Amino acid sequence: MAQTIRIGIIGGGWPGKAHARGYQAASGYKLAAVADLIPERRKALMKEFDIAGEFSEARDLLASDEIDAISLCLPNHLHASVAVAALKAGKHVLCEMPPAMTVKEARQIEAGAVKAQKVVLYAAQRRFGGNEQAARQAIGKGYAGTVYHARSAWARTRGIPIGTGWFTDRAKSGGGALIDLGAHVLDLAWFLLGQPRPTSAFGATHRRLGGPAPNEAAGDVEESAFAMVRFEEGKSLELAASWALNQPAHQNGTICRVYGEQGAVDVYTGSGAMMLRSFDAKGESKSTALKPPKTIGHVAMMRHFRECIQGAGAPSLGAKEGVVLMQMLEAIYKSAESGKSVEIKAERGE
Repeated sequence: MAQTIRIGIIGGGWPGKAHARGYQAASGYKLAAVADLIPERRKALMKEFDIAGEFSEARDLLASDEIDAISLCLPNHLHASVAVAALKAGKHVLCEMPPAMTVKEARQIEAGAVKAQKVVLYAAQRRFGGNEQAARQAIGKGYAGTVYHARSAWARTRGIPIGTGWFTDRAKSGGGALIDLGAHVLDLAWFLLGQPRPTSAFGATHRRLGGPAPNEAAGDVEESAFAMVRFEEGKSLELAASWALNQPAHQNGTICRVYGEQGAVDVYTGSGAMMLRSFDAKGESKSTALKPPKTIGHVAMMRHFRECIQGAGAPSLGAKEGVVLMQMLEAIYKSAESGKSVEIKAERGE
């Protein structure tokens, strides 16, 4: 039997709780410690999940010999520094999204992972959802033929995050709706397209509607973003993300559609993920519901993390892939500033 992996959770907010539930259900783990500056928050996590170890500072948890791996559930501006410190301390890292605030930071994490020979997995929850796994399996089996374009969006009509003190502060978040919501649906669409190498991006960002309450500013970040990303082999991706957008109420939510030479996949429908094939001359097609796997969400992600640590698989969105994701996000931001398309250069070794 494989050795139990001892987990330290850094950050006791809702992502930390979600991670703890995932570890608890996945088996093969022991929730050993939690670190959080707020005593009430770490005490609540300790009580709910029977965690014995307690730290106020992340660095003290990382110094513990009783920890094999960490879940990094902190604000974006702390991802790189804590991840690199964890790797130096010999811990595997499961880091919340986005990977970092910049490409430079993501490369620092990648370098740390290579040097320490430890696993870095970014918590791209959308890759592990039921609809999303069903879609990926169908595409992987070639049911849609060669896929070449995706349309992906996470559009809130009203949903600017408040109360945290950092989501709307660029110095701590790295951006607004794009790096928050957009990172997830960009990653999902890229994943379903087969993770082709991006070559360029064109984007636009907006701050038009103000804050979530009268006379309340939305910080110094964008409330909506729209982009087109091009890839090798002629593949392409449309992206939209918003915290606030004047749109029909039924459009509030998430879409992801992937188009192939033989069919298409609609990930989010009222009936789950759907495969569309056998298009006729009028554009009508046959729809087939795609069956999701039994293990989904954080449980699936934590099982994947365990397999990676045990050497039974490679991270779905690991340190190297995290750099590429940040390249796309950074290129969209640069394009929005310049009004021009931005080239995305290949990483060394590709």
